[in-house]
Amino acid sequence: TKLKEMKNKMNNQTRMQRMLNFIKRGIIWTVLGVLLLAIAGTIYQTAASEADQRNFPPPGNLIDVGGFKMHINCMGAGSPTVILEAMSGGASPYWGWIQPEIAKQTRVCAYDRAGFYWSEPDPEAQSLARTVRNLHTLLMNANIAGPYVLVGHSIGGVYMRQYAADYPYDVVGVVLLDVGHPQQYKLYPEFFAEGDNYLKILNGIKFLEHIGVGHAYFALGGEMDFSELAEPQKSQVKAFWASPRYIEAQGEEIRAGRAIWTDAMELGDLGDLPLMVISRGLDLDHDWISYQNELAALSTDNQHIIVEGANHAGLIFNPEHAQIVSQTILQVVGAAQTGARLDP
Repeated sequence: TKLKEMKNKMNNQTRMQRMLNFIKRGIIWTVLGVLLLAIAGTIYQTAASEADQRNFPPPGNLIDVGGFKMHINCMGAGSPTVILEAMSGGASPYWGWIQPEIAKQTRVCAYDRAGFYWSEPDPEAQSLARTVRNLHTLLMNANIAGPYVLVGHSIGGVYMRQYAADYPYDVVGVVLLDVGHPQQYKLYPEFFAEGDNYLKILNGIKFLEHIGVGHAYFALGGEMDFSELAEPQKSQVKAFWASPRYIEAQGEEIRAGRAIWTDAMELGDLGDLPLMVISRGLDLDHDWISYQNELAALSTDNQHIIVEGANHAGLIFNPEHAQIVSQTILQVVGAAQTGARLDP
């Protein structure tokens, strides 16, 4: 009996040892597999990024703004010049539907904020004042003189309001495209917490971009909210969204967001400048409409329109909604040219 017990014990120990060896081998092969996938993904990401650089050169000009270069792309001819400022994380290709329409009647320029797309990173910290100063330097060094009609989408509208405050004699009209009101962030500080949480997610996304997940996602037919954007801008945006550098720039802008919106609370009104406020028609609530009406009241010559059926991004990405936005911008251009008032 004792001999039988000893044999059973030895058999159990043998089975346990085999199981442990199996688990160890499984862990080793899993780790090796992950490492091989990461290496293969990194090689794929490098090759895809090099292909993107060849396939998507800057469509505009790279201009030195004091130690680094920024990209600006202008179309059309005439005065005033329309300056397009993209939403958070956005850049010049976002205006793929709108810029060509504006160019039919006047000159229009879209640019990339420092660090985004074809613009090099700014060695100085990002801020509301710094972003506006960079844009002004870019326009001056590129010999793009005023007068300007300033168009800002989302946070881009805050930059445009600051530009109008800093350089009022250059500005003859403003368009605020579904722009946030600085008071929102005073009343709802949880908006900043959402940004902080998104930053944590971005760290993981950045790692995935390094191993080619972003490029693979789009290569396999994946889409984002810019799926309706015109070509070649849509492919340009995909290429940059699949880049770790883009994730870094997006993170920098989010980190600067609290200070940007705090500084924006000091912005004043726009006097009697022609001002058009364009708001999305979806996901509206009473507070948002009230804030949009308050933004319209920044000028004594204003109109506020709501684009029915449009969401925040669809105002520029959806061709039908973008057409409405384009015609509304041209309405402000016409008012600046003729001196006519916008308000009915």
